[in-house]
This record gives sequence, structure tokens and C-alpha cells, in this order.
Amino acid sequence: MSALQCDIQPAPPLRLTPVCTVHTGIVRLAVTGRFLQSHRAPADEFGVFVPHVAPVPDDEPEPQVWAEAYVMSTASSSAGGFPAGVEYVRAAYLADPRGGTGRWLHLRGSAHIGKGINLGYRITVQTTT
Repeated sequence: MSALQCDIQPAPPLRLTPVCTVHTGIVRLAVTGRFLQSHRAPADEFGVFVPHVAPVPDDEPEPQVWAEAYVMSTASSSAGGFPAGVEYVRAAYLADPRGGTGRWLHLRGSAHIGKGINLGYRITVQTTT
């Protein structure tokens, strides 16, 4: 049985204006355990909370959020030609799954991982205040 391992390494945020901040970093995705790759295999869904980003209080409006990701490197099986890439990337502020107040920045998408893939990400957050 295989499992998806996800690790995120954020870079320091870039504050463009008092209401606009850009969060960047690397998401490392790897398949652990038994590995089977197919040309027709669907992309694997991934999702991770972005560390070191302050939550949005429940009583504040949702910030505007734009997300993008790109492939930095891949680790494939010995038989090449399998797809590798990222698609359907999005970010939003979600409730903390541990409970509590506030919403936390979450990045998700789908990726054709092979054995492993490193994705660069950029999330632009614009608040109203």
C-alpha cells in the first residue's frame, strides 16, 4: 500500500503593500511504500496548511487569494514517459481542523507525482483592511 507524504518549506513572506502579501515556498510530495505508476493514473490530491501565516479571525471578511504552483523537479521511476505536473491549484482560508477560532491559509491541488515532485508555490493574499 502506498501513501502520499507532503512537506512544505515556506520562504519569508513578501509584504507588497499594507493590504497585499505574497507567500512563497516549496511543497515536496512523495509516494511512500509500494509504488505503481500508470499512464492513465489520475493526479493525486494534496493539501497543506501554510505555516507561519497569521489566521484570519472568524469575524473578518475573507481576503482575496490567488494561488499558483509550478514544477521545480521530479523523481520518476526507471521507465520514463509518465506524466509529471501540477494542476487545479487553489488556496483559501479554512477553519482549523483542530478546533478553535480563526481561519488558516490552506494550499491544495492535484499533482502527477511519480515517485516524488517538488513544487514551487506563490500565494497572493489581499485583505480589505
